[in-house]
Amino acid sequence: MKSQPPEKLKSRITQSQGFTLLEMSIVLLIMGLLLGSVMRPMGSRIIERQRSETLSQLSTIREALIGYASVHHRLPCPITTAAASLQSAVSECNQMHGFVPAAVLGITGHYDATGLLVDSWGAPIQYHVSLSDADSDGLADFTTAHEMRDVSMQRLVPELEVCNNAACSQLRANRLPAVLVSTGASQSASSDEAENQNSDNRFVSRDIDMVGADQFDDIVLWLSGNILYTRLLQAQVLP
Repeated sequence: MKSQPPEKLKSRITQSQGFTLLEMSIVLLIMGLLLGSVMRPMGSRIIERQRSETLSQLSTIREALIGYASVHHRLPCPITTAAASLQSAVSECNQMHGFVPAAVLGITGHYDATGLLVDSWGAPIQYHVSLSDADSDGLADFTTAHEMRDVSMQRLVPELEVCNNAACSQLRANRLPAVLVSTGASQSASSDEAENQNSDNRFVSRDIDMVGADQFDDIVLWLSGNILYTRLLQAQVLP
């Protein structure tokens, strides 16, 4: 058998190696495309699950607020730190904005390093309550024990409202006794998300939008006056 010259043998080996590298490149490209097509839906499913869990968490908190009002004849005070949670147990308060008083409400869940109840993304859940004073006696109607009954349902006018954007071109709900806010996965600088962080009585709730400068993924849940009053009537706290 005639042996091939070293130069030809080396050339064939080089060609064989080059072909193998090309095949590997194609395989890696295909794997990357497949992985990307799998990871994108998976990422979406994770976000959807987190949003669903947080919405359920907010619903539980809202129900706990109603239960608390049925027993104590008022809504609890928001807290600014976990150490101040006992302040929500006093008979009255003048704190409109803060976080969920989980200990007072008896709510279990995950907490941050400071002891505040957090959502699926590890951010403290905001709790805002009306401080309206319909009879001008210096006592907040919804956070003072028995004050809702003394004022009467006809005169109660809680001042919190939820709109579709910061300019409130469309009002979604008003005269709300309480509002709960989760800041979602992102912390964008959009005006709508900023509206949920300031210290006024307006909040924004709209569809999630993660494209462009006006991104929004906050989750907002509110307690309507009608629901609260109905439940308090059933508990014989009102009228």
